[in-house]
Amino acid sequence: MARAGDAHRRELIADYFGASSRLRTLRHTDAFGAAIFVVDFDRGPRHYRTLGSFGPNFGGAAPGEPQVTEQSSMDLLYPAQLVFHYERLMSLAFALCEQPVSSLLLGVGGAAMWRFLRAYLPECAPILVDNDEAVVAIARRWFYLSQSVIIDTAERFLAGTKDRYDVILVDLYNAQGPALFDERFWRRCMDALAPGGCIATNWADFAVNQAVRPMADAQQMLAQSRGLDTYFVTRRGFRDNLVQYLPTGPEREPEAITGALERFARARHLPDRGRGILEHCIIAPRFPIGS
Repeated sequence: MARAGDAHRRELIADYFGASSRLRTLRHTDAFGAAIFVVDFDRGPRHYRTLGSFGPNFGGAAPGEPQVTEQSSMDLLYPAQLVFHYERLMSLAFALCEQPVSSLLLGVGGAAMWRFLRAYLPECAPILVDNDEAVVAIARRWFYLSQSVIIDTAERFLAGTKDRYDVILVDLYNAQGPALFDERFWRRCMDALAPGGCIATNWADFAVNQAVRPMADAQQMLAQSRGLDTYFVTRRGFRDNLVQYLPTGPEREPEAITGALERFARARHLPDRGRGILEHCIIAPRFPIGS
C-alpha cells in the first residue's frame, strides 16, 4: 500500500541510482521501521540489484532528508559474488575457521552471504535468522533465496538454541542503524560458538553512529574475560563499515588474517584470488576511532 512520501522516496532512489534505474518494489515494514526497496541499475557493463532502505542522515548535505542506504547488492550476472567490500570482509570469518561445516547468519538482508556459501562452501550448512518477514519475502522474490528462514529475533533464537556453530555472522540493522546489543547478547553468541570458530560483526557508520563503539567494546571486553580477544578491519580512509572478528582457533592474532585469506582464496577458488579484500585496510587490535 502506498504511503505519504512514497513519491518523494521514488525521486530520491532515482537520484541516487540514476534515472535509468528500475525500481522493483517499495514497501514499508514495521519490524525495520522504515521503507525498504529493491532497485536494478547498471554500472557500465555490469548489472546490479540492490536492497536499500531509508535511514538516519548522519551529517549529510540535506539535514532532515531521508538517507538512501544500500543494505545488500547482487551482481545479476554473477549472483554468488559478494558485491560490497564489507561482505567480503565478513566472509573471512570462514577463513579463520579451520573446518566450517555449520554457520549461523543473524540477519538475512539480500541473502548475499547465503548465495556465497552455496557457491564456495557448499559443505557449510547455514541457519538463517531474521525477525522481519517482509525482508525475507523480498530476499525470496528478488534475491534467489530458497532456504527456510527462522523468523525470530536473534536474542530469542540464541536464548533457545543448544546448537553450536563454527561461524556466527552478526549483521542486524533497523532504520536507526545497528540493532542494540548488550553483554548478555554477546555472551549468548560466544556460548553458541563451536570450539575453533569465529564470530564476525558488521558495524556500519561506525565513525558517526555513537551507539556502535560501546557495543563493540562490550564484545571485546567479554571476549577478554574468557581469555580471547577481538580485532577490527576497515578500509583506510573510509568511514562506512567496520568488521569485528572474534576468532577462537589457534591463530587468533590480527596478523593471522592475511595468511588465512591467502589459504582461503586458494582453497575455495575465490574470484580474482581474493585480491583487494585486505588491500588498503587497517587491521587494528582496538576500535579504530579515537575515544
